[in-house]
Amino acid sequence: MADQGTSSVVEAIQAGEEGRKQVGDPKRRAGKEVAESVLEGEKQILVVNMTGARETRRPQFLAVGLFLSVLLVKSKQLIDHMKKVWNLRGQLEASTLESEAGRKSVLVFLEERKHAILAGPWQYKMDVFLVESLAEGDDPSSVPFTHVPMWIQFRNIPFYLLTKKLAFDLGECIGSTLMVDNNARGSISDKFVRTRVKLPLYRALRMELLLVDEITGEEVAVQIRYERLPNFCLFCGFIGHMEARCDVPMTDRKIMYNLKLMVLPVHFEFPHTWFLPDAMG
Repeated sequence: MADQGTSSVVEAIQAGEEGRKQVGDPKRRAGKEVAESVLEGEKQILVVNMTGARETRRPQFLAVGLFLSVLLVKSKQLIDHMKKVWNLRGQLEASTLESEAGRKSVLVFLEERKHAILAGPWQYKMDVFLVESLAEGDDPSSVPFTHVPMWIQFRNIPFYLLTKKLAFDLGECIGSTLMVDNNARGSISDKFVRTRVKLPLYRALRMELLLVDEITGEEVAVQIRYERLPNFCLFCGFIGHMEARCDVPMTDRKIMYNLKLMVLPVHFEFPHTWFLPDAMG
């Protein structure tokens, strides 16, 4: 009797297996096969064209802008103005940053614009707009704004001293020399040299420099003039604010500067140009 009962159970199990094979066992299809794949350590792989996507990715060039002004200007107005100044054909995206120094914006150029970073000084309503490059991944709020590039004219120099080396050295006296105009400019009786300088914003503007003869001690006062000079304070001589916002105490306020420091840019097609030797002798 026991053997017959055992045989019946075995036959029933076999019949059940055959039935599942005929109708398809959903548990085997969906569950068991997936479980086996996991156990065997197989990975599901989706093949995509990463290289192609990377190569066709639209390039972005990042910069940070700082508007040193007390004017209540909408960011869109400012950025729209700069797009016209920079003659941008592509789109310029901008997002505002909170900053104690002034109005900061992260600028995203869709095409490389070294001109926006290296040229200048840029202005909006005569107040300076500074631009510094930003490497991808860097914190835009930590970008320092300490200098402004500017063409400087040095005037009232004896003609026999006019050299490229002197122009370079004069630039180093008030900032960091970027380049020197290869020609002297102006009339024959009023020649001057030009130097492009990274001008420090943490110093007051200089009005003149002294040249001293190393033998006789003779002094010559060299006048300094600034091309495209933005608004500055006539009390303290700093760029970034005007007299109404100056920190100089009321009792000490005195006009120390004048607008003669501001001169028009001299373009390279300026008619009065003169040969400028590299150095004296």
